[in-house]
Amino acid sequence: MTELEIPRDRWGRPMIVPLGGTKPEPYTRVSTLAKTLDDKTALAKWMCRQTAIGLSERPDLVSLIGVSRDDKRVVGDAVEKAMAAAKSDTASNIGTTLHSLTERWDDGSYDETFVASEHHADVCAYAFAMEKIKIEASELFIVCDQLKAAGTFDRIVTLPDGRMMVADIKTGQNEPRYPHGSTTQIAIYAHGTPYTPSAGRTKPLSELGVSTTEGLLIHLPAGQQKCDLYILDLTVGWALATVATEVRRMQKSKPLTPYTPV
Repeated sequence: MTELEIPRDRWGRPMIVPLGGTKPEPYTRVSTLAKTLDDKTALAKWMCRQTAIGLSERPDLVSLIGVSRDDKRVVGDAVEKAMAAAKSDTASNIGTTLHSLTERWDDGSYDETFVASEHHADVCAYAFAMEKIKIEASELFIVCDQLKAAGTFDRIVTLPDGRMMVADIKTGQNEPRYPHGSTTQIAIYAHGTPYTPSAGRTKPLSELGVSTTEGLLIHLPAGQQKCDLYILDLTVGWALATVATEVRRMQKSKPLTPYTPV
């Protein structure tokens, strides 16, 4: 089951029939919920730097912004083009590629003939790190009804000592330095239930023996030809997930009312 087969609303949120309900409603994407508590400072600074770099490559966009500075749509479109000129999506594209290649390695369909050498080296590092770990399932779409969140995770794995847990592959450089987002994300998945629009829910992962207290981070930093494994404490991740859910709920409230002194 892929995310593309899940019906979505105009904001891309998966439409899920809730427990006891008959009509689909939007669930928060797990990746979105997991990022709720993130400090966005570094991301904002990176986006500013990338925009500046892109504008230096595209002087036509500088002129366009200059004559259209009051048109938010035009300026926004120019910023997106500047980000593209700075190749801001390169890391994301490589991450998607590595996810696909590692999945092919696991299911036996990997063919290095048409794979770039640097990507093949990364896949080899993944294969070595995962040699003693059994892949039980890949790319499962789950719903977590308690938090009304849904999404697809990378793997269910069994470690050599018999522990079975949710595993997610991360290709960013700094994932081990800032693990709380991944820990939150995997914790939500571990508390979830496989779901399809046609068949609905199956058994929760926890009833299938998947741990809700431990998860596996597979860190495969793109281009570094190495792969490191980390056990994550999902009790921390679940606590963060419940806080994030409450924060999102409170953000939808309206704590302000007009006041006129009399």
